[in-house]
Amino acid sequence: MSGLPEIEIFHHRHLLPSRRSKLGSMGEMRNTSSSPTPDHSSDPPSGGRDRGEDPTSLRAFARTLGFHSLGVAEAGRSRHADRYLEWLQAGKHGSMDYLSRHVDRRIDPRKSLPGARTVVVVTLPYDPDPEFPPDSAKERGKIARYARGRDYHKVMKPRLHSLASEIGAGGQFQTWYTADAGPLLERDWAEAAGIGWIGKNGLLIDREIGSWFFLGAVVTDRHYDPDSPGLDQCGRCTRCLDACPTDALADIRSVDATKCISYWTIERDHPVDSSEGITLGGWVFGCDICQEVCPWNTRPARTGPAIAEDLQPRALPDKLRVLASLDREQFLEYFRGTAVMRAGENRLSASARAIEQAREAT
Repeated sequence: MSGLPEIEIFHHRHLLPSRRSKLGSMGEMRNTSSSPTPDHSSDPPSGGRDRGEDPTSLRAFARTLGFHSLGVAEAGRSRHADRYLEWLQAGKHGSMDYLSRHVDRRIDPRKSLPGARTVVVVTLPYDPDPEFPPDSAKERGKIARYARGRDYHKVMKPRLHSLASEIGAGGQFQTWYTADAGPLLERDWAEAAGIGWIGKNGLLIDREIGSWFFLGAVVTDRHYDPDSPGLDQCGRCTRCLDACPTDALADIRSVDATKCISYWTIERDHPVDSSEGITLGGWVFGCDICQEVCPWNTRPARTGPAIAEDLQPRALPDKLRVLASLDREQFLEYFRGTAVMRAGENRLSASARAIEQAREAT
């Protein structure tokens, strides 16, 4: 989720951040050009001393790519860097060791792109209302909404490439971009870029569309005028904190991954075992509880954004008896091309069996 751990609780959202940290891996790319790259390192820094370019035309271009919104922040050290380091030191990232690698790059995008002046952040919404089994359907399990369409990395990457190419202006500027696969505290930068604010559940919230979206970012040495940072709009609301069944949100605006259902069903280094007494609440992959109860996601005035065709929900199997006995061939048949591939058949089946056994015992 930014010391405020980079856990989208698995996206945006919920999404786990920066799953890969090698330049050129899926979702993290450095734009290169055969044209000589200008040296902007001696350009004066922003912060009121010089004006950057107006990003209005870039916002319009981003909309043609299917992004819902675009915000701009001045590159530098993340303002939540210290909290992130404290979160790591406390071991709240569990067995996600990759979150403790390349920390210098993760907390400062200038380490990934020397001379960087701007972080451009975009949002890509996903469907919050797929067909979902009711709580009374004890024979069925739940898969988080973000994972019910095509793998968001595959949907984001070509769009970010096009955006980075537009920013790069034919090799005049350098760019480095990532979609939840490179070392970057994306939610920190989304808040700094005015997209929204980091809520008490550790997720980025846009006052117009809530939190049902993915984040992508382009770091560049091109200088754009920054937007004003997002302001906290959670007020005294504690619905997400009260609803979390595992107390993973005990530290406001930070997720203790070791207590999170999404971590248990997706990222932990070993599958769930029913003997652990872990409460999954019917979730076989991910968890949306803290988003489901958020007033910004349920209010009548919420804007329903356009959803990219590739992110439209698929009809995925949810019968626990089916999921509990998946072999590799069946798993690929059902889930190939979705983010559920992250868990693998053994982990998904183990989660389904744990839910079945827990329900049989009650």
